[in-house]
Amino acid sequence: MKNQILLIIIVSLFGITMNCNQPVIGGLSSKNITGKDALEKLVNAGTQIDTIYLRATSTPTTSSSFNNSSASIIAGVLNGALIPIAAGLEDKKYYLKDGVDQCVKQIYALGLILDNFVTVGLSCDIKPAPVLAIP
Repeated sequence: MKNQILLIIIVSLFGITMNCNQPVIGGLSSKNITGKDALEKLVNAGTQIDTIYLRATSTPTTSSSFNNSSASIIAGVLNGALIPIAAGLEDKKYYLKDGVDQCVKQIYALGLILDNFVTVGLSCDIKPAPVLAIP
C-alpha cells in the first residue's frame, strides 16, 4: 500500500513536470505575458508612432493629407503584417514581460527614425518565459 502511494506521487510529479509549460502554469507569474498579448502591445506602439509620422509628414492639401482615422488604418495594417514576422512570437507561448516592455520603449524611441519592424528585429530581445516561472 505504501509503495503504491509512493508510485502514484512519483508518477503525478513526473506528469506535472512534463506539462509545466502549459498556459495555466505560465500564466501564474505576473512577469509573463502571452505571445498574443505581447504582439498586441508591439503593434499598438508601432501604430501610434506611424500615425504620428503619417500625420506630421502629410501635406496640407486635401488630396494627400491623412486624417486620424486613415493614418491609423494604414499604420495598423502595415504594423499588423510586419511586426509579428519580425518579432517571431507564438500566440500561445509565454514570454517575459520585461522584454516586451523594453521593446515597446525601443519602438517609441526609434519609431520616427527606423521602421518599426526593423526596430523590433534589430533591437528587441524578447525571451521565452522559463518553464517554472511561478512567483
